Amino acid sequence: MSRNRDYLSRKHRSNKQPSNSTNHRHDIFEERQNHHDLQQLENEALPLGAEADDNERRQALVDMIYERHLSREKTGENDSTSSDEEQINEQDYCWFWDESKKSDDVIVQNCGTEAYFHPDYSCGTAAIRGNRQFREGEEHYWEVQMSSAVYGTDMMIGIGASNVNLDRYKSQFCSLIGKDIDSWGISYFGTLHHNGKTKNFCKKFERGATIGCHLDLWKGTLSFYRNGEPLGIAFDGLLGKELYPMISSTAARTKMKLLCSRKTNFSLQYLCCKEISKNIPSSRNNNVLETLPLPNGLKKYIGWRMDWVFTLNNPRKLSSSAPTSSTNSNKMKEIAGPQRKRIRSKHKDKETPLTDEADTI
Repeated sequence: MSRNRDYLSRKHRSNKQPSNSTNHRHDIFEERQNHHDLQQLENEALPLGAEADDNERRQALVDMIYERHLSREKTGENDSTSSDEEQINEQDYCWFWDESKKSDDVIVQNCGTEAYFHPDYSCGTAAIRGNRQFREGEEHYWEVQMSSAVYGTDMMIGIGASNVNLDRYKSQFCSLIGKDIDSWGISYFGTLHHNGKTKNFCKKFERGATIGCHLDLWKGTLSFYRNGEPLGIAFDGLLGKELYPMISSTAARTKMKLLCSRKTNFSLQYLCCKEISKNIPSSRNNNVLETLPLPNGLKKYIGWRMDWVFTLNNPRKLSSSAPTSSTNSNKMKEIAGPQRKRIRSKHKDKETPLTDEADTI
C-alpha cells in the first residue's frame, strides 16, 4: 500500500509541475489527453455497475497504474527505449560496431551504427572497433559522420590490428589510433597518426562532416574522403595484417555514426566498374547507372553491390583543389616527427586550449 501511494504521489507531483512549453495549446491538449487516459484506467479498474466509495476507486486506480508501470519496466517499454532508434537499411552494412569490443565509456546505439562516447564526463580516451575482420583481396568502403560537437584532445577514425588494447588509455587523453605500430588513424585536426608519429594531411573536420574510408586489401592502401571529396592515399603496406575498423574520442558526450559499410572482392567486375566510372563524361554523372546501356536487372545488381565504386571513382568528384595521392605522399615526406605541440599552440591562441579539462565540457 505504501509503495503504491509513493508511486502515485510521485506521479501527482510530476503532473503538478509547471510546464516550460511555450505552446499553451499543446499543454491543454496534453492535459486533456492525460485526463482521458485516467478515465480509461478508472473504467478498467472498476467494471460498469460496480458501486464503491472514493477510497476504493482511488486504491483500484493506483493498483492499475502501478501494475502497468511494472509491466513496462519488465518489457523495456519505458521512456528510454528505442524512441530515438532509427530505421536502417541492412543492405548498406556488412559490419557494425561491436558491443563486446569497446571501452567502458562507449554506448552503442541505433542498431550498432552509432557510438556514444563518455555519456557523463570524460577522464581519458575511449574507443570501439567493428565486428568484422577485413580479409586480404577485399575492397572495403565505409563512412563515418561526426554527428555531434567535434572538440577535445582528439576524435579519430581509422583501422587497427586485433591486438590493439582499447582500454589502455582510459585514464589518459591521447590520440589512441596510431599511437602504436598496429594502428593507423586520422584525427579531426586533419593529421595522420601511425607508430606514434603525426603528419599533416588535410583540413580540420567540423561537426556534420562525413569521412569516407576506402581500404584496398589488394594493394594494401587506405584512402580517405571528406564529404565525397578525395583526400588521397593516407597509408600503405597494410597487407598481411588482421585489421578492424576503429574510432576513438576523448571528448565527453560526443557521437560518431556509421552511415554505411560496403564490401566487394577484388575482381574483374570491380575493375570494370572502376574504369567505367572514370570514363563517363562529367555531364552524365548525375545518374551514372541509368545512362549505361545495360539491362535493368544488371543495373540493379550493380547498383546494389557496386554503387560506392562509381561514387569513389566518379570524375565529377575530382577537383583541382583536392590533393591527389602523389601530392599527399610528397607533402608527407617533407613533414616528419610529431606535430601535437604545434597543434596545441595554435588552439591556445584562439583561447580554446586542448587541455584535459576541454574533454569534459
